[in-house]
Amino acid sequence: MSVLPGALARLRRDDGVTLAEMAVTTGIMSAVMAIFTTGVVQLFQAGNNNELVAMTQSQLNTAFLRLDRNVRYAAGISREHTNAAGNQVVEYLNTEVASGQPECAQLELHRATKVLRRQVWPQATNPPGRWVVLANDIDVANSSFKLLDPGPNTGFQRLRITLTTASNPGRGQAQAKTAITFTALNSTRLTKPTDVCPEASK
Repeated sequence: MSVLPGALARLRRDDGVTLAEMAVTTGIMSAVMAIFTTGVVQLFQAGNNNELVAMTQSQLNTAFLRLDRNVRYAAGISREHTNAAGNQVVEYLNTEVASGQPECAQLELHRATKVLRRQVWPQATNPPGRWVVLANDIDVANSSFKLLDPGPNTGFQRLRITLTTASNPGRGQAQAKTAITFTALNSTRLTKPTDVCPEASK
């Protein structure tokens, strides 16, 4: 029996892959890699957005903590209003201060710099214009002050502060919004908003 036909058959058999098979394989791998890359990018974007939201929320929490004692123990709160510069402001009076002299404070949502800031001065004197920034990157258009008058179930004034912060402008922008109502425990039903730190409106 001759082995020649078998040898010729082996020589004629195609070894490796054809160009068409290579093209199909490359196409499939490209599609798989595109899906994988998209998934990884989306995962990192989600992680970055979560981190930004946490950072902006932390900033709001810090601002509210700084305001908590001052506003909560205020003896009176003014009606929120807009100053000459077009910024929303509100005043409150503190009587529990170390110096023993009542102290006025003004909160302002400053549009130009996008900050929440505060200035403090002795009652019955003019505001000094020395501001301390409490929070940055404030979305002023979506933030506000609101005086809540004493109701049937409460004998105190309350101040509702809504703050929205935005970070990383652009497609990856993250926003955090928080609203907290402070009760002025040293105020009464007889407290008149117009009598609270009127020098701030002069």
